Amino acid sequence: MNNSDCKDGNVLVIVKNIHLGSKMGGCFLIAIDFGTAYSGYAFCVSSENSDPKPRVPKWGQEHGFNSPKTPTCILFDEHEEFKKFGYDAKMAYTKMHGADAQEHFLFENFKMELYGKNLMIKAHNGKSMSALKITAETLRYLKDHALKTIGDHTSGRQFIASDMTWILTVPAIWDASAKQFMREAATEAGLVTDLNSDSLILALEPEAASVWCKKLPSDGFISEEINNGTLEQTPGTKYMVVDCGGGTIDITVHEVLQGGTLKELHKASGNDMGGGTVDKKFKMFLREIFSDELWDDYAKDYAPELQKVMYEFSLLKGRDEDIEIACPYNLGELAKQYRSEIHVYQESKVTNSNS
Repeated sequence: MNNSDCKDGNVLVIVKNIHLGSKMGGCFLIAIDFGTAYSGYAFCVSSENSDPKPRVPKWGQEHGFNSPKTPTCILFDEHEEFKKFGYDAKMAYTKMHGADAQEHFLFENFKMELYGKNLMIKAHNGKSMSALKITAETLRYLKDHALKTIGDHTSGRQFIASDMTWILTVPAIWDASAKQFMREAATEAGLVTDLNSDSLILALEPEAASVWCKKLPSDGFISEEINNGTLEQTPGTKYMVVDCGGGTIDITVHEVLQGGTLKELHKASGNDMGGGTVDKKFKMFLREIFSDELWDDYAKDYAPELQKVMYEFSLLKGRDEDIEIACPYNLGELAKQYRSEIHVYQESKVTNSNS
C-alpha cells in the first residue's frame, strides 16, 4: 500500500470510484491475486447502494480442472516472446522433448525471487530472463483475461484497463522496494499509466483475507450457511487470519468495531516458509538419493518430466497419509546408466590393481 493507505491501529480500504456511465450504474474493481504457486482474479461492480458481489472465474476446464486459480507458470519461446500462461503453459511444456524444451523458457514459483531483489530469474532450461519482464507479462495476461471475461458478461461491451480500479495483493513481509517493483511491473503490463497510477491499489495479502473473513458467519468460519449473523455484525470480536501460501505465511490480527470496521491489533507480519519449501525439501531428498551429479543431469536434460513430477507431488503433499511416488522413467534410466558406469569403473580399478 501507499503510506496514505494505512493508519496506525486501523485498516482502511480505499476504493477510487470510476464512472462508467449511467448504463453501468457503478464502477468495476478487479483484484489480482499474484501468488507463488497459483494466481487468479476476482471482479465486481461497486455501487453506493449495494454490497459488491465478487465473481471469480474458473480455470483449466479444457485440461480437466475447474479451479478458482491457475498455476503461476509462464512460458516464453526461444526469442523470449510470451507464449502461454497457467495450465496451458504447464501442459505445453510437459509435452516438449529434447531441444524444443531447451529452447523454451518456463518459469514457475518465481514470486519469492522478487523479494530477494533478483533482477534476473533462471528458467527450467538454465537460462535467465528479466524479472521485470516475467512479472509484467504475467500481470498483462491476467489483465487481458479479466477484461475479456468482463466483456463476455456485459453483452460484449469492450473495456480498457483505464476503465477499472485495480487491486494487487502483496505479501506482508515485502518491503517498500518490493512493492515499488510490483507497481513498475503493473505499469509495464498496462494496468495503469503514470497519469492514472492512483487506480492501482496494493493490498497486503493477510489484510485482504481478513476483510473477506469478516463477511463470513461469526460461528467458526466453517460454512457460509451456518447462520445469518456475520462476523462484521459482532463488534468486539477479535480474530487472527493465517494466510498459508506457496511462498509466504502471513498473519494479521483484527478486532471488529461498531459498524463493521476493523481495528488492527497486531501489525501484519510473516515469513518465507510457505508451501514451496516442502517442494524444495522433496527435491533435496531426491538429490540425496540419486547424487548431486545425477540429479543435475536429470534436471537439465529432462526438465519437462521433472516439472510433471513436481506438479503431481503438489497434488499429493496435502494428504494426511502415507503416499507412494513412482520413479519417473528417465530418472530411473539415468540411475541405471550411472550405476553401470560406476560398476565398470570399479571393475577397471580392480583389474589395474591385480596387474
